[in-house]
Amino acid sequence: MLKMAVVLIGACFVGNLQSGNPFLSCLKVFAVFLVTQPDRVDALDCGLGEYPIGAECCPMCAAGLRVFKHCTANSSTTCIPCVEDTYTDHPNGLEHCRKCKLCDQGANLVPEVVCTSTKNTVCGCPPGYFCSYLGTEDCEFCQRYTVCFPGTMVKDRGTKTTDNVCETCPPGTFSAANMSYSCTPWPGLKENGLVQEKEGMPSSGAVCSNCLPVIAIVGAVAGVVLVAVASGLIYIWQRRKRKNYVPPVQESGSGQQGQALILTVENGDQTTVPVQETGANSEEPNS
Repeated sequence: MLKMAVVLIGACFVGNLQSGNPFLSCLKVFAVFLVTQPDRVDALDCGLGEYPIGAECCPMCAAGLRVFKHCTANSSTTCIPCVEDTYTDHPNGLEHCRKCKLCDQGANLVPEVVCTSTKNTVCGCPPGYFCSYLGTEDCEFCQRYTVCFPGTMVKDRGTKTTDNVCETCPPGTFSAANMSYSCTPWPGLKENGLVQEKEGMPSSGAVCSNCLPVIAIVGAVAGVVLVAVASGLIYIWQRRKRKNYVPPVQESGSGQQGQALILTVENGDQTTVPVQETGANSEEPNS
């Protein structure tokens, strides 16, 4: 720019020698030149890997570094590393490193790639979530996966950016757990010639239109079992009653006809044996 100004003033002075005051005329031209000139910082055509500063083109700092001191005519650019939670991801002439991105917990975001001195944070979704809104650089909102409950099956499994797709089990089939990938046929419907009237859930079962024979058979078996149990209880009760029976003792008018002798056996049961005795005043048989 200085060379161009000198050339312009010289040309102006030579062209105005015949005027009364060529120096004053050229000074006015020079002032207009300075006002109309753009900023030389933008006008500098620096090479690859350089950045303009003043009238100089300084070497850039590498990724992960920032400018501590710009270059001069006698020294190169001084660079220092970015501090924690800051970064630069490409060669630069920045005086300050950029701040690392914070993942919004309110949008269910977590750091998928941790910030370093050369790379910004990449936000993603925690387990059980998928990205329902993807921004220009990374995910901006995560949503919980849909759960396929019993009675349905997973038609399409969710990905990092799509939800699970659930489908109701076909008639005659069921699923008993969450996130089942197939439905199981109801057992015994076809083998027993039963016809399913409507779909049943694992908690209620299928409803059949001709299940009456099965119900009758189950009821009959239950009745036989109850009768057998009742008969056994009656038999045990009567047996115990016979063991504990004590016959009555007969007495004569003048004395005791007999008495009962109770014998105790080793097993703890008591057996009553009637014993007949002859009293002192009993009559002797006639000869």
